[in-house]
Amino acid sequence: MSRFLASPRRRRRLTWLGVVVAVGLAVLVSFVFFRNTAPAHAPKFTKGKPSEYREPKAVKHSRYERLTAMGVAAEFLRTALTRRDVDRSWVLTEASLHQGYTRAQWDTGNELPFPPYHYRVIRWRPDYSYRTRIGLQVALFPAKNEHQRAAVFYLDLRRHGSGKHERWLVSEFVPAPSSGSTAPGIGEGASDLHISLPTSGTSKSPLSATWLLLPLSAFSLIFLVPLGLGVRGFVRNRRAMREYEAAATYRSTSSPS
Repeated sequence: MSRFLASPRRRRRLTWLGVVVAVGLAVLVSFVFFRNTAPAHAPKFTKGKPSEYREPKAVKHSRYERLTAMGVAAEFLRTALTRRDVDRSWVLTEASLHQGYTRAQWDTGNELPFPPYHYRVIRWRPDYSYRTRIGLQVALFPAKNEHQRAAVFYLDLRRHGSGKHERWLVSEFVPAPSSGSTAPGIGEGASDLHISLPTSGTSKSPLSATWLLLPLSAFSLIFLVPLGLGVRGFVRNRRAMREYEAAATYRSTSSPS
Protein backbone atom coordinates (compact mmCIF):
# COMPACT_ATOMS: atom_id res chain seq x y z
CA MET A 1 0.00 0.00 0.00
CA SER A 2 2.84 2.37 0.84
CA ARG A 3 4.33 1.65 -2.58
CA PHE A 4 0.97 2.45 -4.21
CA LEU A 5 0.73 5.79 -2.39
CA ALA A 6 4.35 6.64 -3.10
CA SER A 7 3.36 8.06 -6.51
CA PRO A 8 2.36 11.78 -6.29
CA ARG A 9 0.07 11.32 -9.29
CA ARG A 10 -1.83 8.57 -7.53
CA ARG A 11 -2.19 10.66 -4.39
CA ARG A 12 -3.59 13.61 -6.39
CA ARG A 13 -6.07 11.39 -8.22
CA LEU A 14 -7.21 9.72 -5.01
CA THR A 15 -7.64 13.13 -3.40
CA TRP A 16 -9.83 14.41 -6.26
CA LEU A 17 -11.76 11.16 -6.31
CA GLY A 18 -12.42 11.43 -2.58
CA VAL A 19 -13.63 15.04 -2.95
CA VAL A 20 -16.02 14.12 -5.79
CA VAL A 21 -17.39 11.12 -3.90
CA ALA A 22 -17.87 13.19 -0.74
CA VAL A 23 -19.76 15.93 -2.63
CA GLY A 24 -21.91 13.37 -4.43
CA LEU A 25 -22.75 11.59 -1.17
CA ALA A 26 -23.64 14.89 0.47
CA VAL A 27 -26.03 15.73 -2.37
CA LEU A 28 -27.54 12.25 -2.27
CA VAL A 29 -28.05 12.40 1.48
CA SER A 30 -29.72 15.81 1.18
CA PHE A 31 -32.17 14.38 -1.37
CA VAL A 32 -32.94 11.31 0.71
CA PHE A 33 -33.24 12.86 4.15
CA PHE A 34 -34.54 16.32 3.25
CA ARG A 35 -37.91 16.92 4.83
CA ASN A 36 -40.55 19.57 4.42
CA THR A 37 -39.96 22.25 7.04
CA ALA A 38 -43.50 23.65 6.82
CA PRO A 39 -45.54 23.25 9.97
CA ALA A 40 -47.77 20.20 10.07
CA HIS A 41 -51.38 20.83 9.15
CA ALA A 42 -53.72 19.67 11.84
CA PRO A 43 -57.05 18.49 10.44
CA LYS A 44 -60.13 20.18 11.86
CA PHE A 45 -63.35 18.29 12.32
CA THR A 46 -66.78 19.70 12.85
CA LYS A 47 -69.62 18.08 14.69
CA GLY A 48 -72.59 16.69 12.92
CA LYS A 49 -73.31 14.25 10.15
CA PRO A 50 -70.90 14.50 7.18
CA SER A 51 -72.36 15.88 3.99
CA GLU A 52 -72.87 13.38 1.22
CA TYR A 53 -73.20 14.25 -2.44
CA ARG A 54 -76.11 12.65 -4.18
CA GLU A 55 -76.50 12.90 -7.91
CA PRO A 56 -79.74 14.61 -8.88
CA LYS A 57 -82.45 12.39 -10.25
CA ALA A 58 -82.86 12.56 -14.00
CA VAL A 59 -86.23 13.77 -15.18
CA LYS A 60 -87.89 14.23 -18.54
CA HIS A 61 -88.94 17.80 -19.20
CA SER A 62 -92.00 18.73 -21.18
CA ARG A 63 -91.70 19.82 -24.78
CA TYR A 64 -92.46 23.40 -23.76
CA GLU A 65 -89.68 23.38 -21.14
CA ARG A 66 -87.17 21.97 -23.60
CA LEU A 67 -88.09 24.50 -26.28
CA THR A 68 -87.91 27.36 -23.79
CA ALA A 69 -84.46 26.29 -22.55
CA MET A 70 -83.20 25.78 -26.10
CA GLY A 71 -84.48 29.22 -27.07
CA VAL A 72 -82.49 30.81 -24.24
CA ALA A 73 -79.37 28.84 -25.24
CA ALA A 74 -79.72 29.86 -28.90
CA GLU A 75 -80.24 33.52 -27.98
CA PHE A 76 -77.21 33.41 -25.70
CA LEU A 77 -75.02 32.05 -28.50
CA ARG A 78 -76.35 34.63 -30.96
CA THR A 79 -75.71 37.59 -28.69
CA ALA A 80 -72.86 36.85 -26.29
CA LEU A 81 -70.77 34.44 -28.32
CA THR A 82 -70.84 36.39 -31.59
CA ARG A 83 -70.50 39.69 -29.69
CA ARG A 84 -73.67 41.02 -31.33
CA ASP A 85 -76.18 42.62 -28.98
CA VAL A 86 -74.03 41.60 -26.04
CA ASP A 87 -76.14 43.70 -23.69
CA ARG A 88 -79.07 41.40 -24.48
CA SER A 89 -77.16 38.38 -23.13
CA TRP A 90 -76.85 39.90 -19.64
CA VAL A 91 -80.45 39.04 -18.75
CA LEU A 92 -79.99 35.52 -20.18
CA THR A 93 -77.18 34.55 -17.80
CA GLU A 94 -76.89 33.83 -14.10
CA ALA A 95 -74.93 36.13 -11.84
CA SER A 96 -72.29 33.39 -11.48
CA LEU A 97 -71.43 33.64 -15.17
CA HIS A 98 -70.89 37.40 -15.22
CA GLN A 99 -69.39 37.56 -11.74
CA GLY A 100 -66.67 40.23 -11.58
CA TYR A 101 -68.22 42.28 -14.40
CA THR A 102 -70.34 45.35 -14.22
CA ARG A 103 -73.18 45.73 -16.67
CA ALA A 104 -71.21 48.35 -18.59
CA GLN A 105 -68.12 46.11 -18.79
CA TRP A 106 -70.18 43.15 -19.99
CA ASP A 107 -71.91 45.23 -22.64
CA THR A 108 -68.55 46.13 -24.24
CA GLY A 109 -67.93 42.43 -25.02
CA ASN A 110 -64.27 42.75 -24.05
CA GLU A 111 -62.58 39.91 -22.17
CA LEU A 112 -65.71 37.92 -21.43
CA PRO A 113 -65.32 34.48 -19.79
CA PHE A 114 -65.41 32.91 -23.27
CA PRO A 115 -63.77 33.97 -26.55
CA PRO A 116 -65.86 35.26 -29.46
CA TYR A 117 -66.91 32.72 -32.07
CA HIS A 118 -68.60 33.46 -35.38
CA TYR A 119 -70.42 30.26 -36.23
CA ARG A 120 -72.26 29.15 -39.35
CA VAL A 121 -73.96 25.99 -38.08
CA ILE A 122 -74.96 24.87 -34.58
CA ARG A 123 -75.38 21.19 -33.72
CA TRP A 124 -76.47 20.11 -30.28
CA ARG A 125 -77.33 17.08 -28.15
CA PRO A 126 -78.80 16.79 -24.62
CA ASP A 127 -76.19 15.97 -22.01
CA TYR A 128 -78.27 15.67 -18.84
CA SER A 129 -81.74 16.62 -17.64
CA TYR A 130 -82.53 17.30 -13.97
CA ARG A 131 -85.48 19.00 -12.38
CA THR A 132 -83.85 22.43 -12.27
CA ARG A 133 -80.99 21.93 -14.72
CA ILE A 134 -80.52 21.07 -18.36
CA GLY A 135 -77.13 20.36 -19.87
CA LEU A 136 -76.33 20.56 -23.57
CA GLN A 137 -73.37 19.63 -25.74
CA VAL A 138 -73.09 22.30 -28.40
CA ALA A 139 -70.97 21.87 -31.53
CA LEU A 140 -70.19 25.07 -33.44
CA PHE A 141 -68.92 25.20 -37.00
CA PRO A 142 -67.30 28.46 -38.13
CA ALA A 143 -68.56 30.70 -40.88
CA LYS A 144 -66.75 30.90 -44.17
CA ASN A 145 -63.52 32.90 -44.30
CA GLU A 146 -63.15 32.49 -40.52
CA HIS A 147 -59.83 31.27 -39.13
CA GLN A 148 -61.52 29.29 -36.36
CA ARG A 149 -62.09 25.57 -36.25
CA ALA A 150 -65.11 23.56 -35.20
CA ALA A 151 -65.40 23.25 -31.44
CA VAL A 152 -67.64 21.60 -28.85
CA PHE A 153 -68.87 23.37 -25.71
CA TYR A 154 -70.78 22.36 -22.59
CA LEU A 155 -73.72 24.66 -21.85
CA ASP A 156 -75.63 24.47 -18.58
CA LEU A 157 -79.02 26.07 -17.97
CA ARG A 158 -80.75 26.46 -14.59
CA ARG A 159 -84.42 27.03 -13.97
CA HIS A 160 -85.50 29.99 -11.86
CA GLY A 161 -88.96 30.76 -10.54
CA SER A 162 -92.09 28.73 -11.16
CA GLY A 163 -95.35 28.98 -13.04
CA LYS A 164 -95.73 32.13 -15.09
CA HIS A 165 -92.46 33.48 -13.65
CA GLU A 166 -90.44 30.43 -14.65
CA ARG A 167 -87.38 31.12 -16.81
CA TRP A 168 -84.13 29.42 -17.80
CA LEU A 169 -80.75 31.14 -17.46
CA VAL A 170 -77.31 30.12 -18.75
CA SER A 171 -75.09 29.31 -15.76
CA GLU A 172 -72.07 27.77 -17.48
CA PHE A 173 -70.49 27.77 -20.91
CA VAL A 174 -67.11 26.06 -21.20
CA PRO A 175 -65.19 24.34 -24.01
CA ALA A 176 -65.00 20.57 -24.09
CA PRO A 177 -61.58 18.91 -23.65
CA SER A 178 -59.41 19.60 -26.69
CA SER A 179 -58.13 16.01 -26.97
CA GLY A 180 -61.06 15.15 -29.22
CA SER A 181 -64.80 15.06 -28.86
CA THR A 182 -67.98 14.04 -30.59
CA ALA A 183 -69.98 16.78 -32.20
CA PRO A 184 -73.67 16.26 -31.51
CA GLY A 185 -76.16 15.86 -34.31
CA ILE A 186 -78.90 18.31 -35.14
CA GLY A 187 -81.82 17.65 -32.81
CA GLU A 188 -82.43 14.63 -30.66
CA GLY A 189 -81.80 11.28 -32.21
CA ALA A 190 -79.82 12.66 -35.16
CA SER A 191 -76.65 10.91 -36.29
CA ASP A 192 -73.44 11.93 -34.53
CA LEU A 193 -70.71 13.77 -36.38
CA HIS A 194 -67.10 13.25 -35.33
CA ILE A 195 -64.71 16.19 -35.40
CA SER A 196 -61.16 16.64 -34.17
CA LEU A 197 -60.84 19.65 -31.96
CA PRO A 198 -57.70 21.83 -32.24
CA THR A 199 -55.01 21.11 -29.73
CA SER A 200 -53.75 24.10 -27.80
CA GLY A 201 -50.21 25.09 -28.67
CA THR A 202 -49.30 25.48 -25.02
CA SER A 203 -50.48 22.05 -23.94
CA LYS A 204 -47.95 19.28 -23.62
CA SER A 205 -48.45 15.57 -23.44
CA PRO A 206 -47.38 14.05 -20.13
CA LEU A 207 -43.81 12.77 -20.03
CA SER A 208 -43.20 9.07 -19.92
CA ALA A 209 -41.83 7.62 -16.72
CA THR A 210 -38.70 6.63 -18.66
CA TRP A 211 -37.66 10.29 -18.85
CA LEU A 212 -37.46 10.37 -15.07
CA LEU A 213 -34.43 8.08 -15.30
CA LEU A 214 -32.42 10.71 -17.14
CA PRO A 215 -31.68 12.91 -14.10
CA LEU A 216 -30.78 9.81 -12.11
CA SER A 217 -28.45 8.62 -14.89
CA ALA A 218 -26.78 12.02 -15.10
CA PHE A 219 -26.40 12.11 -11.33
CA SER A 220 -24.79 8.65 -11.33
CA LEU A 221 -22.12 9.89 -13.73
CA ILE A 222 -20.73 12.00 -10.86
CA PHE A 223 -19.60 8.74 -9.30
CA LEU A 224 -18.98 6.54 -12.31
CA VAL A 225 -16.75 8.88 -14.34
CA PRO A 226 -14.18 9.63 -11.58
CA LEU A 227 -14.31 6.02 -10.46
CA GLY A 228 -13.63 4.80 -14.00
CA LEU A 229 -10.73 7.23 -14.41
CA GLY A 230 -9.30 6.16 -11.08
CA VAL A 231 -9.54 2.45 -11.92
CA ARG A 232 -7.98 3.00 -15.34
CA GLY A 233 -5.10 4.98 -13.80
CA PHE A 234 -4.61 2.33 -11.12
CA VAL A 235 -4.43 -0.46 -13.71
CA ARG A 236 -1.97 1.47 -15.86
CA ASN A 237 0.24 2.32 -12.91
CA ARG A 238 0.24 -1.29 -11.71
CA ARG A 239 1.19 -2.48 -15.19
CA ALA A 240 3.97 0.10 -15.41
CA MET A 241 5.24 -0.84 -11.93
CA ARG A 242 5.35 -4.55 -12.85
CA GLU A 243 7.23 -3.78 -16.05
CA TYR A 244 9.65 -1.57 -14.12
CA GLU A 245 10.25 -4.25 -11.48
CA ALA A 246 10.72 -6.92 -14.15
CA ALA A 247 13.22 -4.72 -15.99
CA ALA A 248 15.08 -3.96 -12.75
CA THR A 249 15.24 -7.66 -11.86
CA TYR A 250 16.48 -8.46 -15.36
CA ARG A 251 19.22 -5.87 -15.11
CA SER A 252 20.32 -7.09 -11.71
CA THR A 253 20.52 -10.72 -12.84
CA SER A 254 22.15 -9.95 -16.12
CA SER A 255 24.86 -7.64 -14.68
CA PRO A 256 28.31 -9.31 -14.39
CA SER A 257 29.19 -10.48 -10.91
